[in-house]
Amino acid sequence: MDEVLTLKSPAKINLYLKVLRRRPDGFHDIETIFERIDLCDEIGLRPIKDEIRILCENPEVPSDSHNLAYKAAQALKEKYAPTSGVEITINKKIPVAAGLGGASSNCATCLRGLNTIWDLGLKKDQLLEIGNVLGADVPFFVLDAGRAIGRGRGEILEEIPKGESFWYFLINPGFEILAKEAYSALNLGLTHIGNNSKIDLKSFSKIRFEDLKELLFNSLEGPIEKRFKEIQEIKSAILKAGLRTSLMSGSGPTVFGIALSKEEALKAEERLSFREGWQAFVATTYW
Repeated sequence: MDEVLTLKSPAKINLYLKVLRRRPDGFHDIETIFERIDLCDEIGLRPIKDEIRILCENPEVPSDSHNLAYKAAQALKEKYAPTSGVEITINKKIPVAAGLGGASSNCATCLRGLNTIWDLGLKKDQLLEIGNVLGADVPFFVLDAGRAIGRGRGEILEEIPKGESFWYFLINPGFEILAKEAYSALNLGLTHIGNNSKIDLKSFSKIRFEDLKELLFNSLEGPIEKRFKEIQEIKSAILKAGLRTSLMSGSGPTVFGIALSKEEALKAEERLSFREGWQAFVATTYW
């Protein structure tokens, strides 16, 4: 029982994120364009006797039932009663609580991997249903798509066909923002509608580099910028480093700029004036 299944667990950014309204259940209805990038954690799954065990060297990652990967294993174990437990090893590369979906990706990767090692035979729709209960971003990672439109809480998904890949230069300032904290900063009423425009999948079936400046938007960016001046500092630093656009991803605090090529992204990294605690990453679309 020592064989380990090793899987990549990619991060995401949001090219577009519009918060429409707060729902009676406390969550928010959104419209978003998810993009998966090749900044990846590594997940190792090893069958063990009965328990669920989380191993991770990063002290910010919980090793108990607060961990979404643990919850994924627990949900499958309770519903389908596999004959073994699992040891889940998480090698973290994605910053924690950074607006990059690391925990949700780990959760989805475990759902798909455990379906294999426990030989459950679950179809993607069944995994999506379980993922939706565990977290709003989990279904996108279960979908296993490079790019998708998300509605509802983010769980109503329309895959965008494979198209042009983009290069990203990302900066994380080294502090965490919980999604709940970011959304609470909006102070939306239950009936707040925001902008009624809908994302038309056909319009974005082929997103081109020249479309991005007009497309990039994040409802959460303004309120978070007011609370954390570092967000604006990073956006300005990315532009000064030579990139044309910058946006906060998801609930933040990670900010990304979009480059024409890997070389341009690496040059921006070389030119950047780093502050203490900042982390930089160069990544591309992960199809």
